[in-house]
Amino acid sequence: MPPFKIAIVDDDAAIRRLVRLFLHRAGYETIELTTGEEARQTLQSETWDLAILDRKLPDLDGAMLAHELKSKPEFRTRYIIMLTGEAEQEDKIEGLELGADDYITKPFQYPELLARIRAGKRIVDLQKELLETNKRLELLSITDGLTRLYNHRYFQDELARAFDESKRYNRPLSLAMIDIDFFKKVNDTYGHAVGDEVLKCVSRLFGESVRSTDLVARYGGEEFAVMMPETGLEDALTFAEKVRHLLEGHPVDTQAGPLPVTVSIGVASVPRTRIHSPKEMVVAADRALYRAKRAGRNRVEAERRTEGLERTTRPARAGADPAHDAASRSPREG
Repeated sequence: MPPFKIAIVDDDAAIRRLVRLFLHRAGYETIELTTGEEARQTLQSETWDLAILDRKLPDLDGAMLAHELKSKPEFRTRYIIMLTGEAEQEDKIEGLELGADDYITKPFQYPELLARIRAGKRIVDLQKELLETNKRLELLSITDGLTRLYNHRYFQDELARAFDESKRYNRPLSLAMIDIDFFKKVNDTYGHAVGDEVLKCVSRLFGESVRSTDLVARYGGEEFAVMMPETGLEDALTFAEKVRHLLEGHPVDTQAGPLPVTVSIGVASVPRTRIHSPKEMVVAADRALYRAKRAGRNRVEAERRTEGLERTTRPARAGADPAHDAASRSPREG
């Protein structure tokens, strides 16, 4: 855990010096600020956990500064102790209602100040722990348990968002649907444990191959989806061929030994097609993937709704009948 950092905001140099001395002895890091404007700028740019804030700053009411800080979501977990020479109950109530978490009047006893700081630290630590727990739970809810890629539900939500953005601003968006060839045979021959090893290895390769702006997800079973914002069809096909070639040349290490793995890939893109919804985009990419399977596997196909841009990056194997492939609509296997 990083050290607990306390900001001392007071125009009185003697008070800042004494408070700093006691806090350093107690093991805390400090930041010293003398005016409200300096505190406003610094506390929004530097990391801090708790602020000891003088109510009567030369240029600003400390209570108003506390209110300003606590109105921002990123500062709601920070703790503010208001420091003042006025002991009127109305002033304390106003300061607490505006954003202060605690109040202490001058002159004060340093043991009391340290006790209040320790109480504030406990609250801040609990809030940090809660935030981290929520982040972990959120990540688990959108992550596939085996591959550690994004899961199907999160992919669908992000594709819908990206599709709407692409349509609104007329920006390119591409989708690649990827299926491991003959994966059922891997499970039948070597068992599901080896099949899981293959899935995890392939997933890791996908994650290492995409850009930070792309999204790769396990769509289901041995099928994966890669969403590529700001990417036209030609660039998406280039990426798909790169992934296909990379897997073709790198057998997967498993407990049963190195296993050759290939993939078939279907690619769809907007806005230069007649695709009008995220669902239609998935269907178009999936149909292209189906054609890649029917044409011999280990190949890349583009969806056929594009205008003159359909391309196959590997020649069909001998005996393949493109007309028959296009007409056939039976379920693909492996």
